[in-house]
Amino acid sequence: MRPDFMRLSGAAVDRNRANKGGPACALAVLLFGLVAATANPALAQGQMRQTEGPSSAASETAEPAGSTEAEDETQADEQDDDEASDNEEAAETDGGPPSTGGPDNQLDPDDRIVPSIVREQRQQYQALEKVWGQRRVPSGLAGDIGAARPSNSGVSSVALEARNVDFYLDDEVGYHVKHLKAALEPVEPGEPVDFDDPEQYVIHILSGEVLIRPQDLDALFNNYVLTYEPRALSSVENHTRKDTLEVTVGARLFRFIPPVGGLPTTLSGPIKVAEDNWLVYTPDSVSQFGMPVKGLIDTAQLSLAALTPFDRTGVKLEGNQLLMNPETLFPPPRLKIDRITDAQLGDEGLTLTFGSDTSDAGYVDPPEPADSYIWLQSGDARFYSTLLVNANLQLMSDSDEPLDFHLYHYRAQSAAGTIRSKRDGALIVRVPNTFEEDDVDPQQNSGLTPRSSDSNGG
Repeated sequence: MRPDFMRLSGAAVDRNRANKGGPACALAVLLFGLVAATANPALAQGQMRQTEGPSSAASETAEPAGSTEAEDETQADEQDDDEASDNEEAAETDGGPPSTGGPDNQLDPDDRIVPSIVREQRQQYQALEKVWGQRRVPSGLAGDIGAARPSNSGVSSVALEARNVDFYLDDEVGYHVKHLKAALEPVEPGEPVDFDDPEQYVIHILSGEVLIRPQDLDALFNNYVLTYEPRALSSVENHTRKDTLEVTVGARLFRFIPPVGGLPTTLSGPIKVAEDNWLVYTPDSVSQFGMPVKGLIDTAQLSLAALTPFDRTGVKLEGNQLLMNPETLFPPPRLKIDRITDAQLGDEGLTLTFGSDTSDAGYVDPPEPADSYIWLQSGDARFYSTLLVNANLQLMSDSDEPLDFHLYHYRAQSAAGTIRSKRDGALIVRVPNTFEEDDVDPQQNSGLTPRSSDSNGG
């Protein structure tokens, strides 16, 4: 390389001596060469070759072969890049690591280096997922458990525990839950319990006590059972005392006499539990206008059922007894009762005690201590359009009063309340006992389904 440089320097000096401009012209030529080299290296190389003479020409003659080899290498590199890009796209399609748009990680080409902030988040999530995903299934409900998935906990029912709650369906129809352990079971196996469709699931009672107060019986009959025409009974009013239920009712003989209203009739007697879990009310006293008429009815070989025909779903008059089936007597959801172990009448009302061959063991305490609550602790439930997987929800009143829960209006009630979560994933819902019922929805059972659609008489 030194001889070429010497020749280049000598040729430049000879030209400068021959030039009339002298040193100034030589400086201009030098500056022009520097500018050209900066702006266009190829132009500068060409000028250099012209200056170098025959030696430069020889180099120029050999250069095309080198350029061709370089171009081939460039094309090969481009082909390799295209193949690498195709491989990365195939990896993404096959579930491999996505392309980052940059060069492969040569230190760890399989997994690639994960930033510490992402790694720590993954580790934290994996630890918390074990807590969130823990299935708190009572032992009695653990017989049918499948594999858990993100949209399905694999548990076939929702475990429910309630304590000191006024449980209303609609239009004041309901009862007071002293304490209860139950399972909400979807009618269609594998589906979540849908709180917007009370006919989609049943309440399987395992153990507990429920109090049906006199006002609950009034609302049940006047707002739900006796909502058809023509009917034999109307305007029911109930009173209870020890071992006795007293009923005042308007009776229309043969459903037509009198044509308006009914004869004021008072009945009183005990309630017993039959072997099939039906409740049997047997009046031992019947009076009209304050005058006893039971003896007259017996003498005439008549019966209450003959005088005032009454047969509806879940309740009917048979002879001189009123038979009630608690499973279907109330509006949906239907109750599934394995056994009523006791029925006691007192000043507060009718107390029913439940038992079951299915164990109620394994129910854990709710997330927050409370005297009044509803606690869902396993299974899947749907509220609004939200699916709650592996339920972990406690519902309480937002005041110091016991909870009044209104199933058919749970949307409006929850909208007036607050929801917060705990770090273990539990949801704590506090709602007011009184609220504006503005949640009319065609998918809800808001507004009781009248029994006038029943095909049987009454």
